[in-house]
Amino acid sequence: MTVKKVGFIGLGAMGLPMAKNLLKSGYELHISVHKNRKPVDEMINEGAIEHSSLRDVAINSDILIAILPTDKEMESVLLSDEVIGNLPQHSILIEMTSGSPAMMKEVNRAYVERGLQVLDAPVSGGTIGAEQGTLTVMAGGNENTLNEVRPVLEGMAKQIYLVGAIGAGKAIKAINQMLASVHMIAASEAAALGEELEIDKEMMKQVIGNSSGASWMFMNKIDSLSNRNFNPGFKLKLMRKDVEIAANEGKGLNLPFTQSALSFYQEAEKEYGELDFSAISKKIL
Repeated sequence: MTVKKVGFIGLGAMGLPMAKNLLKSGYELHISVHKNRKPVDEMINEGAIEHSSLRDVAINSDILIAILPTDKEMESVLLSDEVIGNLPQHSILIEMTSGSPAMMKEVNRAYVERGLQVLDAPVSGGTIGAEQGTLTVMAGGNENTLNEVRPVLEGMAKQIYLVGAIGAGKAIKAINQMLASVHMIAASEAAALGEELEIDKEMMKQVIGNSSGASWMFMNKIDSLSNRNFNPGFKLKLMRKDVEIAANEGKGLNLPFTQSALSFYQEAEKEYGELDFSAISKKIL
């Protein structure tokens, strides 16, 4: 299939820079206002085509990309007749939300019943990776489907992995977020201890970055922790949601760190839910 037209639903902190990179790659991008007018205006200035409804976005999609906040939006948007009922028969849904494997499988069933292809494809790399086009895609689904949409994914990502069947993408993303949530708390504690012991931040980055305690979270968040800069990239409330997915998926296991992290994020969400998830450090620093 020759892909020209891409519909994009979810122009949030991750979705907006991802969509911009697709425009830079030469795709014709179709969008519509959902709740927030500002990112749509940004995209129009970049060359995107605005429609008055998601129905018209669906109609104009060789590939439809969705990156939404939660399972709730996956269900209400992707299973609505406005979207699923208006996609061309040749189109493919690339579902990039950090949702649950169960909801992903439900969406897939509904689309397959209508003869539509689906790729389960959440991403990692944060807003920096989204801006730079260096995300990691964790794809669940059919290899032929992945190969069809690979050029589109390469407009947004550097690493693309086929990790299993539909639902496996969401599952491995949950595991990744489980680790990220714990690492963020550990990085916050390390930053707090460094300040208490009056260790130079740049020296900490240099030494720990080349030692066994190094972590992506510490190296990429230590500056914002030190500067108390919690402008939202990936919001704390969404990290809480992702850790909760991991905890629910592993409810038959003994996962003390995950459960402890979940409790920590649940408590912090009440006050800091709209800030970047690194604001969990405000419970420590």
